[in-house]
Amino acid sequence: MVRSIPLPWLSAATAEAPVASAPPPLPVPVPEGSAWGLELWQWAGLAVLMVGAWLLGRAIEWLVLRVVDRATAMTKSGWDDQLATSARGPTRYVLFSVLVASGLWALKLPPVAKHGVELVTRSVGLVAVAWFLLRFVKLAAGFVEQTVAREEKGGNVGRARGLRTQLSVLRRVVEVAIVLIGASLMLLQFEAVRNVGVSLLASAGIAGLFIGLAAQKSISTLLAGIQLSITQPIRIGDTVIVENEWGWVEEITLTYVVVKVWDLRRLVIPMGHFLEKPFQNWSKVSPDIMGTAELYVDFRTDVPAVRAELKRVLEVDGKGLWDGKVHALQVTDLSERTMKLRALVSAADSGKAFELRCIVREKLMAFLREQPYGLPMVRTEACLTEHEESSNGSRLATHRVAALPSE
Repeated sequence: MVRSIPLPWLSAATAEAPVASAPPPLPVPVPEGSAWGLELWQWAGLAVLMVGAWLLGRAIEWLVLRVVDRATAMTKSGWDDQLATSARGPTRYVLFSVLVASGLWALKLPPVAKHGVELVTRSVGLVAVAWFLLRFVKLAAGFVEQTVAREEKGGNVGRARGLRTQLSVLRRVVEVAIVLIGASLMLLQFEAVRNVGVSLLASAGIAGLFIGLAAQKSISTLLAGIQLSITQPIRIGDTVIVENEWGWVEEITLTYVVVKVWDLRRLVIPMGHFLEKPFQNWSKVSPDIMGTAELYVDFRTDVPAVRAELKRVLEVDGKGLWDGKVHALQVTDLSERTMKLRALVSAADSGKAFELRCIVREKLMAFLREQPYGLPMVRTEACLTEHEESSNGSRLATHRVAALPSE
């Protein structure tokens, strides 16, 4: 039998030795109690950290952007100005996220609480970066549109409209890509959502097939929008006739085109219509256009005088509408009673051409009314015909009235 012998010195040492190492006492007394796993001093420290990070982030942003503004003022390029303007706002949120994440070690938060705070700061940072990219794309697009507008005033209208159309479509594509990538990165931070997404992707073979078939029209429309921005059968500002309506292309999106009709109505047309059906584009190469005004006049009308009057009308009444390139007056058709004159004029765009044609019709008609043989007239000719003598020896005289052409 083995008997245990108590050792007095071992018992005393064991009693005096601490069970576990306790954290050093805080210099300030802290009331006991916790909320959501955090002590009261940790909540207070977290609040101070966030407020301090926010104020410090604004101060750093102001200082950095002040230096950047001075640097961009010394350059002639406008891209750095757009970059600095886009960074004003999102920068403070990025700095806030970085400062909060850097100061979490001093609070000694539990793992769950620390992970939650880091998740919030990362989300704020991702939103700020997406915001910065969206603002930069928008401001850069506006800067390019201003440059294109200056080129359009310089006379290169076709190239200006092409660049504006490409810019409008590509801007929407980039914005959609930024939003999708930002939302995907946000969702990938959450473990539950990431697992659900992986499982859905692994088991969505048949469902994806049905969804793809259902979205075939939408996807083809989206691809048609991208194709239209590259091939450019139409551009923003073009004058078109589509669905028997005359108007201007006001907006081009990824799925539809908005045509502003002459009476201020808006015609919304799917993108595929311009790739599958014919339509008229009056300003595909340039906005210059020619128009006609047709008049029916008498055969005795002085055509050279009408031609001279046309030139006077263009130079006086059509000043500001006629571009001075084309003017002509020709006899284009003859009928049994009249002849048809066609006045051909040119203008800088379709709107001015329409107004000029109306003025030409009005003024030439007023000129023809004052001429003795201006407007068409219907003429008749009367003549006497003699028949054989009658039985009583007398002659019968009859009148023959016939309508003759006005030659």
